[in-house]
Amino acid sequence: MINAVITTVKRRKILGLCAVFLFSLLSTGLATLNGVDGVSYFDTTAKKIYAGYAGVCESPTSGSTCNTCTDPAGSGILPCNQKSIHGALNVLFSFQTSADITGRPIALFVGSSAETANTQLVAGLASGKAHSLSTTWSSFCNRATGLNSDCSVSSSADQTVSTDLNFYIGADENNSSAIESNEKLAVPVVLHSISRTNTGLHNQATCPDPAAPSGYGLCQYSLVTGDEKLIVQDAESKAQATPPSGSPEFSAVAFFAYQMSGDSSVIVPASVSNGSATNIIVKNITSATDFTLSPDSYLPGLGNYARYCVIAGQMNLAQNIFAFTTIGFAPTDICVATSEVVGLLDDKKCFISTAAFGSEMSSEVQIFRQFRNQFLLNSYLGAEFIKAYYKFGPVGAKIISRSEILKSITRGFLYPLLGFSWVAVNYGFWPAALVLLLSLMTVFQFFKKIRTRVLIKGYREKIN
Repeated sequence: MINAVITTVKRRKILGLCAVFLFSLLSTGLATLNGVDGVSYFDTTAKKIYAGYAGVCESPTSGSTCNTCTDPAGSGILPCNQKSIHGALNVLFSFQTSADITGRPIALFVGSSAETANTQLVAGLASGKAHSLSTTWSSFCNRATGLNSDCSVSSSADQTVSTDLNFYIGADENNSSAIESNEKLAVPVVLHSISRTNTGLHNQATCPDPAAPSGYGLCQYSLVTGDEKLIVQDAESKAQATPPSGSPEFSAVAFFAYQMSGDSSVIVPASVSNGSATNIIVKNITSATDFTLSPDSYLPGLGNYARYCVIAGQMNLAQNIFAFTTIGFAPTDICVATSEVVGLLDDKKCFISTAAFGSEMSSEVQIFRQFRNQFLLNSYLGAEFIKAYYKFGPVGAKIISRSEILKSITRGFLYPLLGFSWVAVNYGFWPAALVLLLSLMTVFQFFKKIRTRVLIKGYREKIN
């Protein structure tokens, strides 16, 4: 008797599950959301919309997002978005149904599943046919707390993050002449808007303690010279993965490269703007918690023999770029010149010094390489000298490497330059110049005394 009851209960459960499954098949008219246009980023796996608003859209059009990172009018480096939404932008949903809903109403809603006021209403088609519905972002942002109709922040906060509103696509699947809540497909939205006037998320200081980084995203790094590129170092170990409260997780780092004129190694962030950047290079990160740059740490597309200062901004899934590292940095870390030859990095050599000292790994060659990267490449005359050196240096190096006598003579000429380079690298150019001046004065006085003694000796011999 007990076994019969258990068997009956199991059968009822199975029949119930089958009924639910069959009902879900019959009632799911919106089986596939093919894509969404007019957004900053669409997660095709989670079917989730990420929308970012930062900066000012100069010429908004209904058919495309805005690149607010090219704004030339801004003062300083400000939050921006290369795919920013705006109120006039159309957000277009493409989908197909698995049920025949020919002639029945199909609509797009903003709000909750219980929403009854639709933004667009069209007649449905047969199963498998392509459908599309659209509305403007203003219809969404008008409903969101803390946002203006253009999707900018209306409150006094630094940011507004909207996650309580969704888009819904509904269809009259049961042919009741109305669209019920269970006939709506939810498309989740994460909208992140950064204030233009409140500066809490605009800039940040570099990490005071690499072991316990503060701030947002990549908070400290350094650059190394490359051939038509720069190489980012120490990025993954000096990053804070946690974004501002409520905002989407980080997905990349945007490097703003500014070509600087003159020999100064100092960049003043207020003197440049988003629009004055020579290049904006976006490097993905391995994951939201691992800031290893992917697929590599190169910043390509830069001209050789030019000095660039690079400022990093954090990019989240909404494509907003903010929290630029502009406070407390060392200019020598983020302002570096590119070079056709970078020694060990590209397996090329400092020709003559390598020939004279026998190996590109020698400490003497390393000092010359540091002096070249730190001083010569950061000045116009120095860069011109390097160009000529790379053109004619290999010929001289080939001749020197064949003779031990020439090697010794070359080392004799290079040692004074080596001393000057060592002082410049370790203590600065002007202390090295002062040491060189004192050395030259000492040598001059030495030879002057010798010359005087020789003249006196010759005069005495002449008299005698």
